[in-house]
Amino acid sequence: MSHSPGTHQFDAAWEQWLAERFAWNVLTVRQKLLTLAQRYVVCDQNEFPLFHVVRPPRLAMNLVAVVASAIVRLVFVLVAFALVFRGEALLGLAMLFVGGFVAWVVYILMVPFRDIRVFADEAEQCPLLTITQDNKLGLYQTYTIYDAVGQPVAIAKRLVPLAWFRRNWEAVTLDGRRIVRVLEDSLILSLLRRYLGPLWGLLRTNFDILLPNGVRIGEYNRKLTLTDQYVLNLSADPQLLVDRRVALALAILLDTAEGR
Repeated sequence: MSHSPGTHQFDAAWEQWLAERFAWNVLTVRQKLLTLAQRYVVCDQNEFPLFHVVRPPRLAMNLVAVVASAIVRLVFVLVAFALVFRGEALLGLAMLFVGGFVAWVVYILMVPFRDIRVFADEAEQCPLLTITQDNKLGLYQTYTIYDAVGQPVAIAKRLVPLAWFRRNWEAVTLDGRRIVRVLEDSLILSLLRRYLGPLWGLLRTNFDILLPNGVRIGEYNRKLTLTDQYVLNLSADPQLLVDRRVALALAILLDTAEGR
């Protein structure tokens, strides 16, 4: 299971430094290449690195999940061929579909939770945020966002069925009140992306950031580069109506959890 981070005590100077670190309006998010873990460097408008993000790979447990899923799929394939040879082609075809679904469920249940850590330094000695994966199956995928002292800040939710048509995320308070919503920029473009892919960057995935009342307050756009690079822009929110810790967590999840 996922676990919340430990709690620590910090003085007023630390709290002030922390508030200043999360007072940004524009961030550039870059994924590092050639690393086992998923790693990101997040910089401000002046290219100063503010955050270092890591999502451990857990390769051994992932390999076990892949092997178990493959074995299940193979069993169903063998059964399907046996049915076809017996003249029950429709039943054999149905077994192939069922086998694919069961293999997917086995993989999802066995693959480990992969929590995300956000640090102030590249040496990973100063944790600022932790994002824990709360579930694997269901209408919603949920993640809990913890602050630097291990206290829950908000819950990020991805509505799974709608993701086939238009990616849709929201962050809510611990008592369920919506903080912000992040929506793929266009329904038409999102459908084209599902069928045509990114088309070498011409259909790269961008997002609109909305307040609970539906007002567009920012954007999260992918840059036209070979590597994963994004710009998170909340300049339309100088009053910091959107908690910047929540916005940063959603930005990371929009890449890692969406598999972009």
